[in-house]
Amino acid sequence: MKNLLYWLIILIAGFAVYGSFGLSMNDWEIGNICPKILGIPACYIVLVCFVAALLTHFLPHSKSNWIYFFFVGIVTLIASTGTIGELTGMAKCPRTNGGIPMCFISLAICLSLLVSKFFLIKLNRRD
Repeated sequence: MKNLLYWLIILIAGFAVYGSFGLSMNDWEIGNICPKILGIPACYIVLVCFVAALLTHFLPHSKSNWIYFFFVGIVTLIASTGTIGELTGMAKCPRTNGGIPMCFISLAICLSLLVSKFFLIKLNRRD
């Protein structure tokens, strides 16, 4: 089970990096696709945080878990804010070709990464 969770986190985080990279490239080329946080497109921040979380997942030290949760937590905060804004009509998230707000997808990815890592740590402590 530990091995499955370990690779599942890599798969989900890799998918998140791939998706946020594509969105960031579109924002870079077209401009004004992503909402800004302190003048920085949110998709750039999300991309950096997903890459950092993926890289820290490979580190063996228990302190890297806190770094992982820090970076995934930042994205969770951004995605939660975007989701709440989208649901209340106060903000507009970038959408997929199918019309799904990407902040919804990002929030689902973050929650799956948080839960998976939590259970992986719990399983590692048993051994």
